[in-house]
Amino acid sequence: MTRIEQTAKITNDSPDPFSGIFTAIITPFQQDGSIDWQTFEAIIENQIAGGVDGVVVAGTTGESATLSVQEKLSLIRKAKALASDKLHVMAGTGGQSTQQTVELSKLAADAGADSLLVVTPPYNKPNIQGLLGHFQAVNDQVELPICLYHVPGRTAQKLSHSELSKICELERVCVVKEASGDLNFFSKAVGSMPKQSFLSGDDPTFLPSLAIGAKGCISVTSNLYPAAMKALVNAFLATDTDTAMKIHHTLAPLMEVLFIETNPCPLKYCMHYKGFGRNTLRLPLAPVSTEHEKILREQVDLTDRLLA
Repeated sequence: MTRIEQTAKITNDSPDPFSGIFTAIITPFQQDGSIDWQTFEAIIENQIAGGVDGVVVAGTTGESATLSVQEKLSLIRKAKALASDKLHVMAGTGGQSTQQTVELSKLAADAGADSLLVVTPPYNKPNIQGLLGHFQAVNDQVELPICLYHVPGRTAQKLSHSELSKICELERVCVVKEASGDLNFFSKAVGSMPKQSFLSGDDPTFLPSLAIGAKGCISVTSNLYPAAMKALVNAFLATDTDTAMKIHHTLAPLMEVLFIETNPCPLKYCMHYKGFGRNTLRLPLAPVSTEHEKILREQVDLTDRLLA
């Protein structure tokens, strides 16, 4: 067992269920576009072996926009059955329609989800009254913790700290996935809401986010290297900043190229390269270019050598 694997195995003793590493897992597809259940099972097993704290099912990285409601529910049920009590299962249920978000959230709860990931409605760009009404509806009708997903790059809407704070006053909104990549915004948000849990949603800034109050990360990179991402947060919490920085700098070039095209296209190729299913996406997403495939292969090979 390598040092990274040993560090990853340290138990998360935090009383906060929203701490550590939550992997935003891909949805693997067969060549015909149907869900590849055998690979999905292998992905969950790999996450358990890597020591992560939870998985996010049917999120952005899982191509939620092209999944049917029944597919999302099947993924949640399967993840929960495989994870049992070993992993927290967070289900992506947010959308543009409040009614549909509430209905899907109810169904996700019935399917066994432990919590809900609810994005600020994209495209609509509601004002604060609309946002409060949206999250209030989910808060009042579903008895599960809610993770507010703040991702301006996807929604074209960046909340103010005041707006974020107002939504977080709702009883079940107990954690925020802050994915703007703006550390100044992250720092001010944590400072103004000291009782709120914050998870980084931006792998490249994850390590510095820990220094300003993040409890963990909803990660793309941990699809490929769950043990390394878990070891990073464990090392930081154990005040072993040298190890945390070494892991960060090892993974940082990979984190960068995983966004060389729209997520999850580069990740899908890397997962395929590592033996986790096919490089199949659903339109309108398409596989990365041949040029980018070469860059991704070289970076995965280098990362493997550095982590060995």
